Amino acid sequence: MSLLRKDRWQSIENLDLLEGGHDYFKVLEATLLGAKKSIYLETYIFSGDEQAKRIAELLCQAASKGLDVKVILDWLGSNNFSFEQEFLKSGVQLVHYNPSWFGRFGFSRTHRKLVVIDEAQAFVGGINICADNLSSDGEILRGIRWDLALHATGAIVEKVHATFLRQWQRMQPKALHPRNILKRILDQELPWGTNHFLGIRHGHKPSVAFIARDNLHHRRDIERAYLKAIGQSREEIWLATPYFMPGRRFRKALIRAAQRGVSVNLLLGRDEFKVLNWSVPSLYGQLLAANIAIYEYPSGLLHAKAMVVDRRWATLGSSNCDHLSFFLNHEANLIVRNHSVIKEIRWKIEDQAMGQGVKVDSDLYAQRPLLAKLFNWVSYVFVRLLLIFLSVGTRDQAVPNLGD
Repeated sequence: MSLLRKDRWQSIENLDLLEGGHDYFKVLEATLLGAKKSIYLETYIFSGDEQAKRIAELLCQAASKGLDVKVILDWLGSNNFSFEQEFLKSGVQLVHYNPSWFGRFGFSRTHRKLVVIDEAQAFVGGINICADNLSSDGEILRGIRWDLALHATGAIVEKVHATFLRQWQRMQPKALHPRNILKRILDQELPWGTNHFLGIRHGHKPSVAFIARDNLHHRRDIERAYLKAIGQSREEIWLATPYFMPGRRFRKALIRAAQRGVSVNLLLGRDEFKVLNWSVPSLYGQLLAANIAIYEYPSGLLHAKAMVVDRRWATLGSSNCDHLSFFLNHEANLIVRNHSVIKEIRWKIEDQAMGQGVKVDSDLYAQRPLLAKLFNWVSYVFVRLLLIFLSVGTRDQAVPNLGD
């Protein structure tokens, strides 16, 4: 039976929160140096800066020693990847996800940020392989990018490992051979259902689950996790996301939570893409009317994607709260229940909201000029229609059995 079919919730052996590239790469580099058997890495951006060069060197060193080193890079996010020759010479196995603007996987991208080492340690979060103070093109940012990741050991690593291998197999030339399709379907984990997310108020044992969305069987899994947790909230919600363009169902869930008396707080990115600066404020009206607190993180420096509910449930990973993450791209998150790291994530989000965020004033928002309101609305409609167009009809193909 596939590892992906085993119990989704796992006991926690060790789970550490890593804040920013300084913490993340320090631990990641030490772990790569200690690898004995295998290193699997999947990321959206693998830049060409000094930090990325250091990771590339460690991967090449490991492959030269005979370790099994596999790397999946998104073709669009890593379009300036400059270490391909070094990988080839050292034996690093490299594939690019969906290598065209519109390929066999439609417009979808792999937006996951995963590292699995020796099938014993896993890194899951929102941190790409690039320096905190540089863009993917090497341009200096106006500050330090704020991001989060989790470093896990224990049984949950098997889930991350198996998910990476499924993605790797999906990239292989013979992945779509007809004789393999039925075997893959029979071994496929069923989509997450409502009952899998019951647990915010059920039991007190610390546990963790790994959840990855694709465009075959798991199109709605991450969104369902968010919605179920919001629906069960009783005290407070802290949500951080750089890109906020969710559908009506998600927004209504937040509003209903606020109407129940839940303190709902949103930390949203700003100033990275002008079109989002123009369109996202169109969503603020209903949220502010429900007494939802909105903090805008300036200068395009917010990159963490996390939500904490009632200090007992948290999710952290690569998924934004927008149409691309919920319905198009391949994403990966960890969900944590009843563990001390949850309060740590919550404190980090609140600290950034209060220290760096700018709270949206409901009165000033309502007093915007009519032309500004119209421009926000038109921009929002344009972006929503574009995102819907990009995601319509995007479905992955079944892939062969991994033999796990």
